[in-house]
Amino acid sequence: MMKPTDQSLADQMHLHEVEIARRKELFGLTQEDGGHLSIARSAILEDIEAIVNEFYERQTSIPEVAVVIGDRETLERLHAAQRTYVGELFSGCYDRDYVNSRLRVGLVHKRIGVEPKYFFAAVKVLRDILRRALSDRLAESPRLPATLDALDKVLCFDAELIFETYMQTVLSELEATRDQMIQYARGLEEKVAQRTRELADLSRTDALTGLLNRRAFLDDLHRELARAKRNAAALTLVCFDVDGFKLVNDAHGHQKGDALLNAIGTELLALTREVDIASRYGGDEFLVGLPDTDLIGAQLFMERLAVRIEGRTGLTISVGIVQTGPERFQGVDEFVQRADLAMYDSKRRRTVAEGTALGSPDTSAGTGVDLAERGQLTTLPFGSPPRRTRRA
Repeated sequence: MMKPTDQSLADQMHLHEVEIARRKELFGLTQEDGGHLSIARSAILEDIEAIVNEFYERQTSIPEVAVVIGDRETLERLHAAQRTYVGELFSGCYDRDYVNSRLRVGLVHKRIGVEPKYFFAAVKVLRDILRRALSDRLAESPRLPATLDALDKVLCFDAELIFETYMQTVLSELEATRDQMIQYARGLEEKVAQRTRELADLSRTDALTGLLNRRAFLDDLHRELARAKRNAAALTLVCFDVDGFKLVNDAHGHQKGDALLNAIGTELLALTREVDIASRYGGDEFLVGLPDTDLIGAQLFMERLAVRIEGRTGLTISVGIVQTGPERFQGVDEFVQRADLAMYDSKRRRTVAEGTALGSPDTSAGTGVDLAERGQLTTLPFGSPPRRTRRA
């Protein structure tokens, strides 16, 4: 892609020879006009210092213009540039190089902050001074009227080029600002979208474990149940809690308890598939939905998880596993209640074995799994034998 610095201003504004000729035609600027002005050049150059001095005396009398000029050194440079310009004005040659020099003047005017009203006023001042100088020097010449007419044409030709460059620069700045604002708006939209996603994730996530929270889990379980019904697929739900967790909290404080729950969450996330829905349901109770998985697959999964949890924390867990589908399905509330009762039954059986009864067993809830002894499974049969499904 060609950079602006690789092109002249005329190239950038598409002012080729044909276009320049067309503009001269519009202003009625002919070669004959150039000839009249070139003949008058020597007369004008004799008065050049007086012309430039008067011009800037009148310009610096305008406070706004004086502020833009700023200092004596700048004014001296402007004097020199104006002398050069007047000489070019009467050169009689208004080709592409001449056009480029006029375009640069417009660019400079925009960069130093000269507003169009001051520029056009300055053109009027220069025209009056030059016409008076020509009238004095060529008072007896029959060429005076044609020379004055040619001067007006060139000044109009120049003013149009300078003003067009000024406006083109303004438009370029506006486009650049617009592009920056578009980029900023897009960046802001991306940040808002990212923040919205982050907030959505936070609203679904348990801050301590990184698992789904209770509300998000129930929403996802509703969705998985609907999918299982559509596909006539099995869906297994696991409920487990930590044995003796209250004693840990009482003996070592909640900070220790939180660290243990965090570790359990880490192990659970490491074992679950992307399609599984794992949650901290409340306190030290966890629920995991396992799509396309039967009771046996869920038991194998929990055996591995129990080993990892005990190896990392030294704690055991009590587990309840229930399945719905692929033929008969339950609602979310009943499904969760069955898993909770199955987990309670697992804990009850251990307590009974230790000599303290908590109540009668509810074998209709599902499979109570005692994982207290390093992954050894003890199951209570539930219903008809489950159909084995493949667990990825």
